[in-house]
Amino acid sequence: MLKIRTFLRQLTQKKQSFNKGQLAEEAAKVFLLSQKLSMIEQNFICKLGEIDLICLDNGVIVFVEVRYRQDNSRGSAAQSIHLGKQKKVIKAAQYWLLINHKQDTPIRFDAVLFDQVIDNEHLTWLKSAF
Repeated sequence: MLKIRTFLRQLTQKKQSFNKGQLAEEAAKVFLLSQKLSMIEQNFICKLGEIDLICLDNGVIVFVEVRYRQDNSRGSAAQSIHLGKQKKVIKAAQYWLLINHKQDTPIRFDAVLFDQVIDNEHLTWLKSAF
């Protein structure tokens, strides 16, 4: 019985963080649009990985990783974009460029970070994050 309760609690926690993750992505999207970036795609998923937001900034395709950390006990939002995550995003981006025939277009990888609170005051935008 205890295992079921633990499982249900974990499931509830995952669902809440998923919803907050979606909220963070939407907040990042609104912020980037306010910075004059154009939205190309949101939540691109393939076998190689996932890209939260794909934007266009003055002819440069920008692949954006959005991270939210409610609690920094396991590191900040920036620290959660470890080398393995970066490699997955890069591979997914390469695939996106290939299937969209954009291999010759300049690109960059940005991160939009939220630590503890999802709002513009607690937002950090790292251009060319990796």
